[in-house]
Amino acid sequence: MTEYSKLLTKGKKQFWKKNPINGAIKIEIPNMVDFSMYCENDDTVVKELYWTNFTGWEHTSLILWKELLTNFEQGTILDIGSYTGIYSLLASKYAKQSDIYAFEIQTNCIARLEKNIEINAIDNITIVNAACTDENGETTFHFYEEEGIISSVAGLMPKKMNNLQKEVKAVRLDDYFGEEKEVKPIKLIKMDVEGAEQATLRGMKNILEKYTPSILLEINNAKEIKDVKALFPKNYSVYDIHEDKLQLKKLRWYKKPTTYRNYLFTPLSKEELSTIFSGAII
Repeated sequence: MTEYSKLLTKGKKQFWKKNPINGAIKIEIPNMVDFSMYCENDDTVVKELYWTNFTGWEHTSLILWKELLTNFEQGTILDIGSYTGIYSLLASKYAKQSDIYAFEIQTNCIARLEKNIEINAIDNITIVNAACTDENGETTFHFYEEEGIISSVAGLMPKKMNNLQKEVKAVRLDDYFGEEKEVKPIKLIKMDVEGAEQATLRGMKNILEKYTPSILLEINNAKEIKDVKALFPKNYSVYDIHEDKLQLKKLRWYKKPTTYRNYLFTPLSKEELSTIFSGAII
């Protein structure tokens, strides 16, 4: 396993081909309830977890997510950019009385999430095939196809590697969860939208102000953190998530972020967060 962790992307792809994993794979993240995810040697998240003894993919983020789930009142949880659903599946295990909405733009990811819901006998996840942005209607997303891999980098923003396009429904979350829709308080969100963070946040301004949810947010370009932060209410703080050290670092303008890309945007004070998070907060 140690040798696997040293491999770069090309080496990992070769390793996966030589060492396929198929079927319902038990996900055994330390100190978490077990669940299963289906894999046809194509789910990058499952493969990364499996070949690192379930500690080598977004380890701190997953622990933080679990601890946030177990320390908030039951309500509505959003998984925006769900891929094959690991964050939704964890939410279903630790917030059984909550309503979970998994938003995803790729139909192959949705098909796999449906399979994962089935094999875990889950009944509180609603899947929405839509892009969360700042306009309603339709929009174009960009993706690529590669044999043996369910792409995890599809998004609304063009990328050199994403050479294919499709149309998908577009929704403003403020409208999707509007007054005509009965909804429990939205208190926790995970967002992975591959560069479209600002458009997604503009489309949920009312949600941020009304419910003040904590958001686990991936930002690939650290230069955009300041602009993203400006879209949150003023009482929010930003914490950089160190995936290898079980550590959160409060970000200020003069602090350089790590290269791990996941951040916690939260209205919780450092003292409140320290009663939830089991790792270090600096």
